[in-house]
Amino acid sequence: MKIGLTGGICCGKSTALQILGRYGLETINLDDYVRQALRGSARVKASLKRHFGADCIDEDGELLVRRLAQIVFNRQDARKVLEGIIYPEIDFLWTQEVAVPTAIEVPLLFENNLYRHFDRTVCIYSSFAAQLSRSIVSRGWDREELERRMEAQLPVEEKILRADFVLGNCGSLLQLERQVQLLLEKLI
Repeated sequence: MKIGLTGGICCGKSTALQILGRYGLETINLDDYVRQALRGSARVKASLKRHFGADCIDEDGELLVRRLAQIVFNRQDARKVLEGIIYPEIDFLWTQEVAVPTAIEVPLLFENNLYRHFDRTVCIYSSFAAQLSRSIVSRGWDREELERRMEAQLPVEEKILRADFVLGNCGSLLQLERQVQLLLEKLI
């Protein structure tokens, strides 16, 4: 069984993924694979430079992640271009067969129609106040930056409607863990 885990920015997807891992599921954080592709692939770097300009690559040939993020979240078409460059590098994640239950965190699961590669989808949500607080503490973003990035995704309410299961991360870590336990009882 392959589970696609999605949700809003700073809603607790990675935390839920860690909990699933503690309960024996194989876990994959898509962002780790994206970072590897961005930093390690000469093809990706050349494409990024061609599409987004030389100012997103430093003089040593290393990606300037913050600069690329500025471009991607300030241009409507840029995210799709970036995904078209990155996704061929990580396409095996969607098509591989899994021997044990596996959860893959995919922030843009529904936006990129990747849900069809999963047996079940789970959406994690929380209040905007919690998202803002987490984004300030963990990422150093202000409200404007969080809102700009949220605009690049489907609203979490839409993700909730599309998901097979929904977990609310509006309370304590213990409450989220209990929801994950109940989810696993239904899934496995």
